[in-house]
Amino acid sequence: MSEFTINTSLVSVVIPCYNHGRYLGKAIASVLGQSYGPVEVIVVDDGSSDNTREVAQSFGDRVRYVYKQNGGLSAARNTGIEHARGEYLVFLDADDWLYPAALETNLHHLQQNPCAAFVSGSHDKVFLDTQTKVGVIKTVNGNPYLYLLSEGNYIGVPASVLYHRWVFDEFVFDETLKACEDYDLYLNIARRWPILHHSGKVAAYCIHSTNMSADSMMMLEAALQVLKRQYSKLKTNKEREAYKAGRKYWK
Repeated sequence: MSEFTINTSLVSVVIPCYNHGRYLGKAIASVLGQSYGPVEVIVVDDGSSDNTREVAQSFGDRVRYVYKQNGGLSAARNTGIEHARGEYLVFLDADDWLYPAALETNLHHLQQNPCAAFVSGSHDKVFLDTQTKVGVIKTVNGNPYLYLLSEGNYIGVPASVLYHRWVFDEFVFDETLKACEDYDLYLNIARRWPILHHSGKVAAYCIHSTNMSADSMMMLEAALQVLKRQYSKLKTNKEREAYKAGRKYWK
């Protein structure tokens, strides 16, 4: 880390949770254990029937608990945005966790590039069944929008992204999408503003039997649907070529 000094703006970490109470405590603890201090934790309970409420409330006033009727992941994240007070936002799924310097690292990059809408870092895939992990480190050369079009969702895990709050004055998560809503948001933002990416690992993506991504056909259909939404917005030959490459990539 350089001598650059991070300002002490509040970071809001939104944790949507639907029946993942068994994982939630570790996710919350990973936020409360950050090397960067000014943080608020907002757990959005998306109509859970398990012990999500009890786990969230066991942390006392260090966690704000918000209950809503079940409406899906995008709706839960958007509810978190409405309740967030921070200048920066992170969306941490209840079964993932942040590494201790995640917020400090991403803030270091974003505050040196204030025109960027968000910064993303790399992550580990952690396989619960075997207790093994695999690093996922991507290098993005050139235009990130073209990269998102042509080579898919290189970000991979939502928790690796730190957003400026002002992004959500224009964009939110599309509640009509049942999957790949993060990919849809990244594409829309990257077309509008600069975005950043770095190779430092900031989050763990927990792999288990109930991951949505385990349904490969559903994920493929959702990814192609999201990509198709960009077609009418393409303006240059490079963008059109990247779009064609992206369809081949996903298939």
